[in-house]
Amino acid sequence: MTNRHDPATEKSRLHAIIEALPTGVLVTNAQGSVVLMNPALKQQIGLPDNMETGQAVGNYIPDDNLCKLILEISQGRPSDFDAMAPYEFPAAHEKFLQARCRPVRGAARECLGAVITIEDITAMKVIDRLKNEFVAKVSHELRSPLSTIHEQLAAVLSDMMGGAPSTDTHLLSRAKEKTQGLISLIGDLLDLSRIESGAVCTTPKPVMLEDLLENIIAFLNARAAVKHLRLTFEPPDEALPPVQADPLALESIFGNLVTNAINYTAEGGHIDVRLYRAGMDLKVEVIDNGFGIESRHLDKIFERFYRVKTVKTRYVTGTGLGLPIVKGLLDVLGGRISVASAPGQGSTFTVWLPAAAPHAS
Repeated sequence: MTNRHDPATEKSRLHAIIEALPTGVLVTNAQGSVVLMNPALKQQIGLPDNMETGQAVGNYIPDDNLCKLILEISQGRPSDFDAMAPYEFPAAHEKFLQARCRPVRGAARECLGAVITIEDITAMKVIDRLKNEFVAKVSHELRSPLSTIHEQLAAVLSDMMGGAPSTDTHLLSRAKEKTQGLISLIGDLLDLSRIESGAVCTTPKPVMLEDLLENIIAFLNARAAVKHLRLTFEPPDEALPPVQADPLALESIFGNLVTNAINYTAEGGHIDVRLYRAGMDLKVEVIDNGFGIESRHLDKIFERFYRVKTVKTRYVTGTGLGLPIVKGLLDVLGGRISVASAPGQGSTFTVWLPAAAPHAS
């Protein structure tokens, strides 16, 4: 009788389970060669049924940036990277796929390769597109009348200055504040629509991240000083190459992240921004000792309108669209973002951006 705990039997059972999964699965070794893939993955990507394993991952995956990312993770670069955010990419026949990748580690935490799961998100993308078109249309129609209302409220308040009951002034000030909040929300919605329609980052050029981050820190230091926060930038120890990107997109990405850190850090706290090389990428960390985020929220904070509500954060205003804008811009630029956080211990947002090729600088 076969021993059900026999290693060969267990391996056969595991292989059969992977073969039957509806989700595409691909496994690489430490050299980035494919050692296992299931029928679902072949169907999703459009590979022949008889295609064998053993080749470099680039012969199977049709997206160059994803292949580069899988190769880096397979080889254990960077060493502190344990999971990537969902990566979306187009496939044949107008399909859209979403990949997640994790390193496979041995008993001594050495990297043995990577495991990648791939799901078909075409239906979700179609729904998102229809929703975005509707939101963009409505937002465009609302922006002009709201701006007019905001200007009229400001004019009325100016005329009433010193000659109206404080209650009336307070009500009008609140109305003006809420109108400005709606205008900001509409601006964020239109930004997201432009990102998803491909109307941003169309003219990338070499950007020195160190200079850009120093300017952002200098600009936001006044806001940090209001809360008595220490906002610092830690430059790299070596000369770094530029990134090939839209400077305005980079300003939006890191401006949003540093502003969030300011908003969600209590008075007297500190925020550190660090830049250094990580393999073929440049890595930026925005580290604060603020309120922190519970683990159950970490997978959702890049979703639109999702905001973490606690006793400490209930007075922080915002649209819930800053981080989705950051994620959308990074997707366009070929970058990625992750977050590590714990309540009461602060948060670290980490951004990876590909360094520009030497000829691009």
